[in-house]
Amino acid sequence: MLHKRLSNSKETTARRSPLAAWLGASRSGAPLSRSARVTALVAGASVAGLIAASLALGSGSGGALRGGTRNPASGLNYTGETEIIASNSSFGTRQSNKGSGGGAIYGCRSASGGNACIEANNLNSGNAFEFIASGKVGGSIILSNKTGAPLTTNATGVATGFNANFLEGKQAKDFVPATQASSFAQTSQLLFAVVTQTGTLGANRGATGASQTGEKTYTVTFNTAISKCSLTASPVGAALTTGSIGVAVSTGNANVAEITAPSALALGFNLQVIC
Repeated sequence: MLHKRLSNSKETTARRSPLAAWLGASRSGAPLSRSARVTALVAGASVAGLIAASLALGSGSGGALRGGTRNPASGLNYTGETEIIASNSSFGTRQSNKGSGGGAIYGCRSASGGNACIEANNLNSGNAFEFIASGKVGGSIILSNKTGAPLTTNATGVATGFNANFLEGKQAKDFVPATQASSFAQTSQLLFAVVTQTGTLGANRGATGASQTGEKTYTVTFNTAISKCSLTASPVGAALTTGSIGVAVSTGNANVAEITAPSALALGFNLQVIC
């Protein structure tokens, strides 16, 4: 019976891992074989390596990237550029979100005049960027200083399909529509009228009539609205010695210019309308 228990004990020790057998032998005081000692050392080194790797994971520069968490670990920062270099005919990297969130977000602390947070540099002749959206708004550029420029360029070509509400600080409604401009005579888009002292219309472009409404007041009517145009009047002959001729668009009729002189105009006046 005693022989059988000893035999079972030897079999159990043989089935143990070398490290477990070494631990069991150490507790019992039995000597280890040379092969068992070597195997136990290798196993111990492997465990130590795994522990060290787990501690290094998520560390600073040179550490492995981890999904679903901060890289590197909180409190650490990469001190050099992280480069991903590819050589193919598709894309170097691809980021996609199958959930309802965005695809990528980039932040930086670059000062004015420094590097941009995002820079796309095509070293060949293709596009540097392309934005594609399924909605009615392609994107937005938001500045803390609303008076700043949304973007700048050194290009002078035509931006096909680019629709702008402002041009040189003026809204689209401040300019004469093409359909109205086409009604102006000739291609200079300059209307004018020469009017005598008594209000008779002389040489003109686009004027349909003139009249003297008072000793020093006149009206000139044109064949189109002039409310968005620049109006200038000057006396025929010598300049006025005092005052100047005032001219404005009638509040009751956008086709009519009203002229007021500081004194009687012996030779009449010239009226220029530029639109």
